[in-house]
Amino acid sequence: MIYFPLAILALLLVSCQKEVDESYPVTKSVNLKESIPDTPVPLGCIRGNFGGTYLTFTQQIEKIQPIDSFSNVYFYGSPDNTLNQINLIRSDTNFYLALFILGYPLDSLPNLQPVPAEFCKYAEIQFSPLPGFNWGLPGHYVLDDFYGRTVFITDKTNDVLTGTFGGVLHDASGATLQVTDGEFKIKIFRKCLP
Repeated sequence: MIYFPLAILALLLVSCQKEVDESYPVTKSVNLKESIPDTPVPLGCIRGNFGGTYLTFTQQIEKIQPIDSFSNVYFYGSPDNTLNQINLIRSDTNFYLALFILGYPLDSLPNLQPVPAEFCKYAEIQFSPLPGFNWGLPGHYVLDDFYGRTVFITDKTNDVLTGTFGGVLHDASGATLQVTDGEFKIKIFRKCLP
């Protein structure tokens, strides 16, 4: 007789446990990585795989000025041509992406790989939530390296720069973001800054 109440209590506990288990569905792992497009990158676009999510950036960051004011421009100096900075910047609805190439005269590109490491000639990748340009804050990812390792221009016919990029970006907190399969095709404008 004494075992009967214990058996009922055990049965209630087991049945309650079963109800609790059934009320929480099993979480299935979801692969966020989308397929890499099998079409050439369209003009005016930067795209790639950012931490497992394939993103496409086609909007310029300027909302008032024309698209050639900062988003896709080659700045060079005169007369000694010491400036040499290429900006390739685009955004989508949530993030901005910037590729900078510094130290190379535009007409010296593209060059053959491997590109030798040279002082003051490098590339930078920046990725951040909009409104962006929050250097030093968590979530603003950056990678600085020699040009040719992380960013590489493969063609510049008619000042349309086509190329690739990728690498491991870091933010101020030490978090990392793996970028793979990056590619771009942007028409740039030349601006002399005396």
